[in-house]
Amino acid sequence: MNLETVQDENQDIDVEEIMGKIEGYFGFVPKIFQVLSENPPALKAFFDKVEVIMVDESLPPLTKEFVSIGAAAALGSPHCLRTHLEVAREFGASPGQLLLAILLGTTITETTALSKSLRVYEEFAQEKDEDGVQV
Repeated sequence: MNLETVQDENQDIDVEEIMGKIEGYFGFVPKIFQVLSENPPALKAFFDKVEVIMVDESLPPLTKEFVSIGAAAALGSPHCLRTHLEVAREFGASPGQLLLAILLGTTITETTALSKSLRVYEEFAQEKDEDGVQV
């Protein structure tokens, strides 16, 4: 593939069609897609991945949104969290379900930190000095 072929392929990217699909799913166009639209190849690459995941019927759409809410909460991503809260609400999620998704995600973050820290603590507590005496 040469540079000319890549340039020709980039000209065939229909940004408006992609943005329409995004708005159709989310009900609006999230900021990440708005900014990526300035670089059509990057927009297409990111959207293609997201679209494959979103059309996969292994999980219902609302369940995917709960997973996204938990992940966004765990990662501390307020913009993603807000986006997926809005979409989940549109899909019929109750306030209690939205809160539970946040609590589950943040609990995993907390337990990850505890798991790592307590393992270090146990190793530290078992250390012995050069005479084999526990410190």
